[in-house]
Amino acid sequence: MDTLDLQIIAALRSDARRSVSDLAEELKVARATVRTRLSRLEEQGEILGYTVILRDDWRDLPIRAVTLVEIAGRNTDPVVKILSAMTEVRSIHSTNGKWDLVLDIATRDLGAFDEVLNRIRLIEGIAGTETNLLLTTRKGPAAPQDRRSA
Repeated sequence: MDTLDLQIIAALRSDARRSVSDLAEELKVARATVRTRLSRLEEQGEILGYTVILRDDWRDLPIRAVTLVEIAGRNTDPVVKILSAMTEVRSIHSTNGKWDLVLDIATRDLGAFDEVLNRIRLIEGIAGTETNLLLTTRKGPAAPQDRRSA
């Protein structure tokens, strides 16, 4: 990837619905150049797809949890497909050991969290779950600053 490819990707990250014409105008290159670059990036697997970002994806929702999921049999793909459509499920990770998936869940309140957890438990192919609510972020983007070091 060169500088132009990176500029195209940066522009698409901020708005994946931008037209080829708009990208070409902003980057001061021909539309055909942008179209060719996008096709090449897709064919090479650099761009895997385009997505929709919902308001709740960016909102700092106060109820956060990690849910461990055990899948019965060979139901991973259908279970992941259903979980992926749930906006409250922020990320899905495969893992080893007893649990098959680790989910990052965020909701606006405990009532909404309870409803989401019930929907997850009713998904065909899920054999069991274990959930831990996240109480305080001690390290990470949402962690409070340590005032002693200031």
